Amino acid sequence: MSAPIRLGDLLKEKGYIDDEHIRYALQVQKVTREKLGSVLTRVGLVSEYDLVSTVAAQLGLDYMDLTRVEPDFDILRRFNRNVCLNHRIFPIRVEDGRLLTATSDLPGPALEQAAMRTAGLRPKFVLAEETRVVSSIYNYFFFLENPVETLLQREIDTLTNDGSNTVPPDNFLQYLLLLAVKRRTTDVHIRPMESGISIGFRVDGVLSNELFLPRQLARIITAIKLTAGMDISEQRLPQDGRWSVNILQRRYDIRVSSVVTPYGENLVLRLLSQEKASFSLTALGFLPEDVDKLHRAFEEPFGIVLLTGPTGSGKSTTLVAGLISLDLLGKNVLTVENPIEYKVPLARQTEVNEAAGYDFSNAMRYFLRHDPDVILIGEMRDEETARTALTAATTGHLVLSTLHANTALGAIPRLRGLNMDNLTMSESLVCVVSQRLVRTICPHCKTAYTPTPEELEYLGVDVKTLHKGARCDSCNHTGYLGRTLVYEILVLDKELRDMLEQDAPLAALTENALSKGFRTLFDVGVIKCVKGQTTVEELQRVLGRTRY
Repeated sequence: MSAPIRLGDLLKEKGYIDDEHIRYALQVQKVTREKLGSVLTRVGLVSEYDLVSTVAAQLGLDYMDLTRVEPDFDILRRFNRNVCLNHRIFPIRVEDGRLLTATSDLPGPALEQAAMRTAGLRPKFVLAEETRVVSSIYNYFFFLENPVETLLQREIDTLTNDGSNTVPPDNFLQYLLLLAVKRRTTDVHIRPMESGISIGFRVDGVLSNELFLPRQLARIITAIKLTAGMDISEQRLPQDGRWSVNILQRRYDIRVSSVVTPYGENLVLRLLSQEKASFSLTALGFLPEDVDKLHRAFEEPFGIVLLTGPTGSGKSTTLVAGLISLDLLGKNVLTVENPIEYKVPLARQTEVNEAAGYDFSNAMRYFLRHDPDVILIGEMRDEETARTALTAATTGHLVLSTLHANTALGAIPRLRGLNMDNLTMSESLVCVVSQRLVRTICPHCKTAYTPTPEELEYLGVDVKTLHKGARCDSCNHTGYLGRTLVYEILVLDKELRDMLEQDAPLAALTENALSKGFRTLFDVGVIKCVKGQTTVEELQRVLGRTRY
C-alpha cells in the first residue's frame, strides 16, 4: 500500500508554497482545527484552483469548473441537500452508466457509499473548488425547490392588483435578486418607459430584457431607494446608495445609482459578491506561456504593473489574481480600492471614502509611511495619483494599478496625457496588460460547423471547423456560458525602455514589440476561436469588425 499523499509536499513540488508557508499554515491550523488545504486557501497562500488542479493531477482525476455546469435536475431530486453538504458532493449527471459527481474532498469509500445509497449508481468523481461545490449545492437545491420565476410573477400580479398600495414590495425585491443570482447577473437595470417599466439583466457583459412591468409598480423604485439609504424625496438629481444582503449563504453588496429621465428615475443595481479571492491567472483564461510571463512581472521587486481596458473588462480581478500569486507572507501589501471586490487575507485592504476625503491620490501619501513592499491602487485617473504611483515605483516599491486605455501600447500616450515624462515611465514601467472579456461557448450545446468565407477572412487563418452554441436551457438560449479573457501583454525590455526614454513614436514602439513576438488582443482572440472557446461573432462584438 502506497504512503498517503501529503498535500504540503505536492504544493511544494509545484512551487506554489515553501516550508515557511507550511509552518505558518500549521500555526493557524492549531487554532482553527481546519484541514491544511482549507487554511492555505483561506489565508491566501494558495488559490483554490491551484490546490484542486494539483490534487486532481496527482490522483489522476479531472478538474471541473462548476460555473460552466448545469446539473441534471432529475438526478438532483434524488439527493438531499444536507447529505451533499456534509459530504461535499455535487451530483451532475449520468455518464456511461456512472454518476458524474463533483467533490472538493478526497474521494474514498465514504463518498462512494453516500452517492451509491442515494442514486444506486457508482460515482465517477471529478474535483472542484470547495467554495464552488458549496455554492452549487445551495443554489441548485434552492432553485429546485423554489421556482423563483413563478414566485416573482405571482408577486408582480399581487402588486399590480393592489390598488390601495398596502402590500409592501419587499418580496418582489427579494425574488428579483434571487432571479438575478440564478442568471449570474452583474447589473440589474430598472428603466421606466412610457408604457411600463423594463427590467434588464447584464449577464456575461451583455444586457438583455428580462421583465416588463406595468406602470403602477413604479413604487418599487421608491422601495429600492429607501433600502439603499437614498433620499426618496429627491427625484431631480442623480443619487448613489448601497446595502448588503445575504443571498443563498453568500454576502452581496448592492450598489445603487439613479439618474432622472422623462419617465421617472432610472436605477442600476450592481451586485458585488463579497467573496475571498481564490483564483489564479490560469483560471482567468491566460495561456500557459503568458502565465509565466505575468508571474515574472509580478515578482519584480519594484516598478509598476498596469492593467488597461474599459470598465467591466476584469482588470481588478486580474490584478488581485496577480497579487495573490506573490509570496504575501513575507511582504507588506497595502491596497486602496473602490470598492473592495475580493478579500485578500494577507493584504491590508482599504476602501475609497470620498465623503471623508480619502481617495486614490492621498492614500498613496499615507501608504508610504507604512513601510510597504507592494501597493495596489484601484485606478489611476488623475495626474496626482499617476505621479505618486510612478514615484513609488521608482523608489523601491512594486505598484499595481489600472488605467483606462484601449491597448497595452496605448497606455504610453495615456500616461503622457497625464503629464508623465518619458524618463520616469521608462524607469518605472515593468509590464502593461490590456484585456477584454469574451463569452465562452456553452459546453452543453456546443456544436461544430464549417466557417463561412467572411469568417475566415476576418480571422486570417485557414481552419476547417469552428464552434458555436446551439442555444439550450443551460445557457438561457444564448449559446454562451461564462467568459474568458482576450488580452495582450507588453513587457518592457531594455530596448523598449531606451526607445521610450528617447521619445520614440508609438508606431516605432509597436513595430519593435511585434518583432519580438508581441501578440495583440485580436491574435489571442483568434487562438481562442480556433480552440473552440469562443466565436467569431463574439470576437467581433467585443473587438469590433473594422480594427482588424
